[in-house]
This record gives sequence, structure tokens and C-alpha cells, in this order.
Amino acid sequence: MGQILRYSEFLKTYKTRGYRLNHLEDWKKYFPIKASPILAGIVADLIFDGHLQGDPIWRADFTSKNIEELENFNFRLNKLFKLDCKIRACTSNKFGKTFNAGVNCAPLARILLLCGVPTGQKVLTKFSLPKWIKEDKECFREFCKRMFTCEGSITYEKNRRFPRIKLDMWKWEGLFKDGTAFIEDICNHLDKYFKIKTAISFSKSVNLRKDGLITKPIRIFISKENSVLFYKEVGFDNWKQQNLKKLLEGNMYAHTVF
Repeated sequence: MGQILRYSEFLKTYKTRGYRLNHLEDWKKYFPIKASPILAGIVADLIFDGHLQGDPIWRADFTSKNIEELENFNFRLNKLFKLDCKIRACTSNKFGKTFNAGVNCAPLARILLLCGVPTGQKVLTKFSLPKWIKEDKECFREFCKRMFTCEGSITYEKNRRFPRIKLDMWKWEGLFKDGTAFIEDICNHLDKYFKIKTAISFSKSVNLRKDGLITKPIRIFISKENSVLFYKEVGFDNWKQQNLKKLLEGNMYAHTVF
């Protein structure tokens, strides 16, 4: 797998040369940063269920209702960069009890930014599928596995023979074209690498934010027989995979499995 980032490129994100030399020497051992499925999965986690903060406080956070998901994220991050997250309960989430795995580390956050994770509110930010992920089948597989684990759901309807996989990505209407291009890129590569056929739909649902901006969902459907291919080639990285297996085997009926 190829090289993504060199140490010299990383140093260019710092303005003060003295700071670079005095405080970043320990990070040399991680360079060059190379493409890997583990890193691709972390990128997907932060794009879909996480947050990368830039100046003035560089920080990475991953949020989930499931502590095991947070521990899994921490395990993978530690394996790559020997860092541990602090796991805590989120007190500001009005939609239910969730937990957060966060790490305050400017070098790590800068590396993740250069590897393709956008900073700030992703619904208001233009970003694309990193080239190093879409050019490597195994990196793309892991990116999709984590993406659907974070945001995907399984639906089963009486008039359909197979369950369908669904994923929604919300985007500000001013960036709807860019968001659609991102989703289309993923769908094209699901077909290219795994022959998984998808459909993109645009729900009439809208969300009026407190700042007055309107966001809308872009939806991926993996339908009918393609759900079997998805199960075999990509799948989920948690309990959803077992739920999908039971539905495919015809041993369970549910309108929606989250």
C-alpha cells in the first residue's frame, strides 16, 4: 500500500520552525504515513460519527451509543499512533445517551486532516473521498464497512424479497451538489470493486438549523440481491451484521433494524 504523507509535508503545517524541531521529534517514527485499512476505517469513523477540530484546539472525537464501539476506535488509534482516548458520557446530546472517545493531540489531528478528514461541521464543509482510499480495494472495503456501521441501517418490507441497506448523509443545500458527488464516488467504487449495485435517492425531508441554514439528506440504498453481496463483501462491523444475516436467512422480520 502506498505512501500518503511524508514528515516534511507534515512539518509544513506548523509556522514556527523552532516548535517543529523541539516538539515533534517523537512523531518522526510514524512517518511516512502509509495507506492501510485501519487508517481508512478511522477516517470513516471521524467523517460519519466523529469530529475533527482544528485551530485553536486540535482534537479528534468519535461518538457512539455503544462503549464497545468507542473501545474499538481507541484500540485502532492506539495501534497506529500509540495514543489513548478519554471515554466519557456526552451530557449535551438531547437525542439520547451517547458516549465520546476524544483525544487532544495537535500532531494527530493535523495528520488526520492531511489524510482526508475534514475539520468543523461536515454538513457545512466540502470534502471528497480521499484518493488513497478509493484507489486501494482493501482500504475502500474498510472505509465502507465503518461508514455503514456508523450511519447505515437495515430495512425489511413485506413487498420485498430481501432486506435493504440504507444510509443517509445530511448536507447543507448550498453544498448538496458536492455531497452528491461524494456519495456517487462511493457508489461507483462499490460497483467497481464488489459489483454491489446501489441507488441514490433524495428525500423530501429537510432540517431547518438554528442558524437558518437548510440541510437535506442524500440517501444510498443497497437493494434486493445486492444485500447478499454487501453482507459477503463489505458488511457491518458490529451487531448489525448478525441482524442482516438473520434477515437474509429468513429467520427474522423487522421493519427497521438500527
